This record gives sequence, structure tokens and C-alpha cells, in this order.
Amino acid sequence: MRLPSFNFRSLGLTLFLAGAYIATARLGLTLALPPEAKATAVWPPSGIAFAAVVLVGRGAGPGIWLGAFLANFWDYFSATNKLPLATHLLLSSGIAVGSTVQALLGGWLVQRWIGGPGILDRTRSAFRFMGIALLVCVVASTTGVTTMCLLGYAPWAHYGFNWRTWWVGDTIGILVVTPLVLVWSRRPWLAGKSWLVAEALLVWLAVLGLGLCIFERWDLRGIDTGYLAYMTFPPLVWVTFRFGRYGATATLVLMAGLAVLGTAQGHGPFVRPTLNQSLLLLQMFVGVLTVMTLALVAVLAERRQAKEEQAHLMVQLFEALEEIKTICGLIPVCAWCKKVRTDTGAWEQMEYYLSKRLEATFTHGVCPQCAKKVTEEEGLAHIPNDE
Repeated sequence: MRLPSFNFRSLGLTLFLAGAYIATARLGLTLALPPEAKATAVWPPSGIAFAAVVLVGRGAGPGIWLGAFLANFWDYFSATNKLPLATHLLLSSGIAVGSTVQALLGGWLVQRWIGGPGILDRTRSAFRFMGIALLVCVVASTTGVTTMCLLGYAPWAHYGFNWRTWWVGDTIGILVVTPLVLVWSRRPWLAGKSWLVAEALLVWLAVLGLGLCIFERWDLRGIDTGYLAYMTFPPLVWVTFRFGRYGATATLVLMAGLAVLGTAQGHGPFVRPTLNQSLLLLQMFVGVLTVMTLALVAVLAERRQAKEEQAHLMVQLFEALEEIKTICGLIPVCAWCKKVRTDTGAWEQMEYYLSKRLEATFTHGVCPQCAKKVTEEEGLAHIPNDE
């Protein structure tokens, strides 16, 4: 009996996605709202799952489900856990199903409405991607919060707030993380350009310092840096113009990470008396920062493509002009057989020579003078002519 072959590639993909999902999920859950600690304002795993489906298709589903299940089942081993094993199994399974369906639906919509992973190649594609993110994140938030309420893990009175926080967290995760994964999965534009890499590192170090001053409250000669949150926009614009989608997506993740880290530690301009108020302001800032950056990246990419197409058309135009000049120049013709000598020294029939260089076809007939001459010389009764 022949055993079926084992697909180690699929197993490796599943384990890799599950590991990446668990690692980022545990980081995201550090900002989860009490007492349930499930709905969080920042959820990077949603962006990883979305990008995985866009890149590899439905084969990413098992890894997403396994990662989501284990990341949520982790709470069963917490010292504060008071719920039975069956409740945690059902809860983790329900959340995992919602996260997996959300990623698969998002990948399908990207293929249908955008046509591939080039979500930032055109302005229309970028805005469609943003719309898809807003739409599909309804799936995981609805499934997860409903499952928690049905199992008694969370009260129904908190349904609206938990749903809104979950939806925004997944949306921000997709808008920030998915472009980074999709863009950097290609061959980096900076590859092989050491001087440009050095410049990029210096710019990112400057952005890091600015972010630490704003969101970590580093001393800046007595200046209250809490009012400088939107000073992060000029560096992002500069990086986008200078380094394109690679620099923009990396800097966006860096800046969003600094904002989240500072807010979680009680620093920065988004800290308010309650965690809910702080997270709301943080979500608004990261959302505005992300939409502006992605739109600018798409506009610049579309502009660059237009310039490349224009340059290609100009080359074709110059080649056509050179061809016309060749035809209008001196054409060597045999005085006896009327053949034309080409640039390579070969002799071709005049009709064949011209047909390759003109949009015209040749037909043959006999003019009246030639017809009369041939008739007289050959004694033929009649030769048809073109009259």
C-alpha cells in the first residue's frame, strides 16, 4: 500500500504563519481592554494574515487558524483564569474561524478588485485596498465579540464598545502591516545601492529620534513635545518621495510602533485619564498617518509608471522617425530589373522592399501603353489593363 506523499512545504508555511501570528498577537494583547483582554486597539496579526493570503492564496488558511487559536487559547494557562477548558476551546475556535475567514475574504477581494499584490501601484488600487480593509474587518470583530458574549466571557452591555475596538484594531493592523509585507516581499529597490542604503539608515535614525522625543517624552530643552505629534508627517513625506514604497511602509510601521509603545507606557500626546480615551486618540492618529502615506505612495507610483510609459513611447517615436528618414533618403535601384539594394547589400524586389517599410500592399496590372506595345510586338489579341 502506497502512502500519500507528505507536503513539507505546506507544513513549513503553516508553522511559520502560526508562529508569526502568535508572536505578534501576544504583543497586541498587551493593549487589550480589561476585563476580557481580547479586544485590542492594535492587532498586527490581521495584517500578516491578510498579506499571507494575498501572496500564497488559500494555502495560508491552516496557519492563520492555528495561530489565532493558540494565541487566544494561551489565556487558559493564565493564573487569573477561572473559566473551564471547554469554554476556552470554543472561544478560541470561534475567534480563529473569524480571523481566518476575514483573511481569506480579503485576499479574494484583492484578487478580484485589484488583481494582485500590487495594492500601491495605482491610486485606485490603494483606495480599493483601504475599502477592502474597512469591509472585511467586520467579519472577525462580529464573530469574536459575538462568541465571547454567547459563552459568557463578556457581557452583552459591552458588545458595542468591544466590537468597535476590535474592528478598528484589525483595520489598523491591515492598513499598516499588510503593505509592509507585500512591498518588502519583492526585491528591494535599495538592493545593490550601498550609498542609498546608508542614506536610508540615516533618515530612519532621524525619524526614530524624532519619534522618541514625541512619544517617549525625551527632553528637548524644556519644549513640551506632546504638541509635536503631527511633526511626523514631514519626515514621512520626505521618505516617500526619496525612497518610494519601501521607505514609506517601513517608516510608517516604525512611527506607528513608537506611538503605540509610548501610549502603552503612559507617555506621549495621546495619553488621557482612561485607557479607552487614549486608545481612541491613538487609533485616529495612526489611521490618518496611514491613509495619507498609502495615498501618497500610490500617487507617486502611478506618476513614475506614467513617466516610464512616456519614455517608451518617445523611443518608439524616434525609431519611427529614423525609419522615415531612411525611406526618404537615397534608394539605390537597379536600372535594368528595378530591384532595390538594402543596407546589407542584398537586392530585393521594389514591392517587397517598400511593403516592409510602409503600411501598404501592392497589386499588379498593365497600363494602356504597355498593353498596346505588347499586343503589337507579340501579336496577342487582347491584354487586360487597369482602365
